[in-house]
Amino acid sequence: MYVYVYDNKEKDVGGKYLNKLTDLLDAKQVSFKILTDEDLLGEGKADAIFVLGGDGTILWLVEFANRNDIPLIGINIGKLGFLSEFDSCDIEGAVNALCDNGLVLDERMTLKVSFNDKVYYSLNDAFINRVYNNNLGYMTVEVKVVIGDKAVQSFKGDGVIVCSPTGSTAYSLSAGGPVVSPEIDAFCITPIAAHAFSQRAIVCSSKNGCEISLTGRAPANLFVDGKLVSEINKGEIVKIEKAEKPTMFLRKPNFDFYKRLDEKFKFNCGR
Repeated sequence: MYVYVYDNKEKDVGGKYLNKLTDLLDAKQVSFKILTDEDLLGEGKADAIFVLGGDGTILWLVEFANRNDIPLIGINIGKLGFLSEFDSCDIEGAVNALCDNGLVLDERMTLKVSFNDKVYYSLNDAFINRVYNNNLGYMTVEVKVVIGDKAVQSFKGDGVIVCSPTGSTAYSLSAGGPVVSPEIDAFCITPIAAHAFSQRAIVCSSKNGCEISLTGRAPANLFVDGKLVSEINKGEIVKIEKAEKPTMFLRKPNFDFYKRLDEKFKFNCGR
């Protein structure tokens, strides 16, 4: 067995959790490589990736994992840890479960985001948000949403979020969108602070991609899984569709989405 390990050094100060994980892998005679950020730009092959960090760290690994068909095992050393399967106190349990074939595959729909001849992959969401312009100041953006070949929404506001079912519990939820079960093959389009009270989130089938365009003069920024990737200007179009491949996780056999939702969000809203 050969695995990758990625450690968020900002959260794992001094490498405490990394050292524990690698010692356990050595004891089980599991070969491993510790990934750097430079490694994430290339190709790779492994049975799994152990991710030490929070939800943001897992999102950072999504494109590499998706591109190389490697499942993720999240070990939470962050705050909420909604995407992680194990807590920091159970690193040994994570290693044992993998070595004993005690984990099951959980495939999550992923978004393919195309803009200006570039393609990005997103587990959570892509969103367009207003920006400050030295000449214009802060201005609301005017957005047009097309699903398939049908225009479904045009509105003014701070922007719009397009999320996967996994991402429905992140920024979209904070903006008033619904929680969508990961079993549903759909995505959700959620306006951000729309001026019209009637503008609400829409859940639609992933069979038809959607296009988001700016129709007003105010520019906006495009974010993919929280990462700023480009500025958008009037007339430019962002195309969002279901990616060819899902992002894969390895989870305990008794994984229960609804139970986790209840446990993680009793005192939190969004990730």
